[in-house]
Amino acid sequence: MTKTQIETQIETVPEQTEPGGTRWGVVLAILAVPTLVVGALIALGIAWLFTDDSVAADVKQTSCAQALAFGGAKLPAGAYDTWCGIEAGPEPRYDARFRMPRGEIGAWVAATFPEGPRLRTTQCGDAQVDACLNAGPVAGQRASVQIEIVHDGRKWSEVRFLAFTP
Repeated sequence: MTKTQIETQIETVPEQTEPGGTRWGVVLAILAVPTLVVGALIALGIAWLFTDDSVAADVKQTSCAQALAFGGAKLPAGAYDTWCGIEAGPEPRYDARFRMPRGEIGAWVAATFPEGPRLRTTQCGDAQVDACLNAGPVAGQRASVQIEIVHDGRKWSEVRFLAFTP
């Protein structure tokens, strides 16, 4: 075959110039949807981490007279290093913490709850608690009371007094 014969057998096909020759737009659209979903989930996760929706975290300091009175008690005479708060919620929950002389705890509890119950040294829940008391609504009070006592040496004790409605 000659050169002229070869040239005539090869047919030149013009290149397509119409739009839509590739499918990259469809591929990108398919990949964009999962990317947006993952991005939205990451944004929601970050927002969840930085929001505080716990009720217990909303504790406001209050007077110890008010906190103890809710459970039918008064601050003992020798108490010091006091802190009292109220937790937000549908029903108030008062938390009072203070130190007092170890030898006066029995008398304070007996004066606060003359009808009982008495302090116990077993079944207090936490191994570090030396004495505790759980009292339902007593003496006309509407609150239940939990007292936890941790002895801090031979002379002093830390007292935690919780008063709440059951």
